[in-house]
Amino acid sequence: MNTLARDPKGYYAILGLTPGADINAIKTAYRSRVKTVHPDRNASSRAREEFQRLMEAYAVLRDVVRRAEYDTTGQECQSDDDDIAGDDSIPIACGGCGSVTAQPRYVAYHTVRSFLIWAKTGRLEGIFCRVCADRTAVRASIISWLWGWWSPPGLLLTPLALLRNLFGGSKPRRENARILIRQGRAFLARSEIELAHSLAMQAARFARTPDDRGRVEELLDATRGIDASRRLRSRWRLGGGVFLAQALPLVALPVTALVFFLIATRPWDQPVSTSGSIAMRPPAVGEIRHVAIEGLKVRMAPAAGAPVLTLLDRFTTVEVTSETESAEWVRIRTPAGVDGFVETRSLYAGSGARFKTQWCAENRGATPSTGEVLTRRVSGDHRLLVHNEGRRDGVVKLKTLAGNTVTAFYVPATYHIGVGGIPEGTYRIEFATGSHYSRGCGVFLDEMQAMVMPVTLTFKYISPGTARSLTSIAEVSLSPASNDPVQPQPLSSDRFAADD
Repeated sequence: MNTLARDPKGYYAILGLTPGADINAIKTAYRSRVKTVHPDRNASSRAREEFQRLMEAYAVLRDVVRRAEYDTTGQECQSDDDDIAGDDSIPIACGGCGSVTAQPRYVAYHTVRSFLIWAKTGRLEGIFCRVCADRTAVRASIISWLWGWWSPPGLLLTPLALLRNLFGGSKPRRENARILIRQGRAFLARSEIELAHSLAMQAARFARTPDDRGRVEELLDATRGIDASRRLRSRWRLGGGVFLAQALPLVALPVTALVFFLIATRPWDQPVSTSGSIAMRPPAVGEIRHVAIEGLKVRMAPAAGAPVLTLLDRFTTVEVTSETESAEWVRIRTPAGVDGFVETRSLYAGSGARFKTQWCAENRGATPSTGEVLTRRVSGDHRLLVHNEGRRDGVVKLKTLAGNTVTAFYVPATYHIGVGGIPEGTYRIEFATGSHYSRGCGVFLDEMQAMVMPVTLTFKYISPGTARSLTSIAEVSLSPASNDPVQPQPLSSDRFAADD
């Protein structure tokens, strides 16, 4: 503690300390000093005398009240609180700023320091005024915030220390009762009756032993008859800027932990099961349903052997147009306007768009690698250079004029890749950009945009001699410059993934 202490008896000097050293330094110095001056180890003729002086000094300095009196008055103090040697009219000073306070408290604030696999707890303690107590609380909390989290025990001890500091630290009852009684006697001796009475009232809240309660009653009796309206208001209530400064980081701690947990687990990327959302019930005329199986046959009549009009992909949304005599069949209209009959059990309630999204997320699979060929139905000797200078990943498809995919490959954002094995022919160039590509559906789950180039790309057979002299390779940019005459045109996502 930084006090106005003097050392007339040389108590601090015996321990090798400067006046006003804190309790931790006193205990450490005593343990070190006692090993050298103990008569069993010291053969000096003055060993016993030095040892007694050491014990006398330690007995005074380890006691909170006696040390405070010694630091404040410079007088030798006795162990009995009723018989104080020296001038007891001098109030105890704050151990932080050295000023006399009418509401001193002995407070201990807790610290935690971590060392990877273990943690060490400590205390910043002393007799403080409220201002110095707040400063010490902030200092202790900062130490714990900076050094307390870096070990498994620290993860548990640090929040506990911060909470204890937030709510005023530890105020030992015995020490605070003695300090307040001593301070009340000092103000009474100086004829400051109101302050003495207020200190007696504060001491009553800490006094637990019969001796302390008796001393409080004596102090109250000596200060009877004062104006109650002029009683000193306590400055030790919770609140204020220092309380908020310590509380806000603690409130933000679980919020920060939740954010890191969400980032680590990414629950929004987890596949969602559709089993609980599918509703099986008889269809009604005009109801919207979706196809639940792949390659559903739409027949000309409600019979298993009737001619097939068209095939529907899974999740295709259809409209029920009429019922049939058999509950196993229902008449529908496809998105293309084809009317026909399908089995009732092959349709599930609701539009297929939502269920398709969930199914695509379930069957997302691993993220494709750079330049990975997703589809290759025919191989050849030609090459293509693709530039993706955008911020989203892309999938490029070469399709025949009939709409059949010949090859498809993955181009991550900001990558430039070359693709080989392209056969001769004329192809449409379709591509899509986005994030979180689903292998099961051949689409991006987030921010997908599909485009088609307004020009076709033709690869012709080249003789071996011509191939050796060829120096140019066809190039495609997924983000062409604004002044480029060849600009991609929007394309529906279903059209892009139509043949996957």
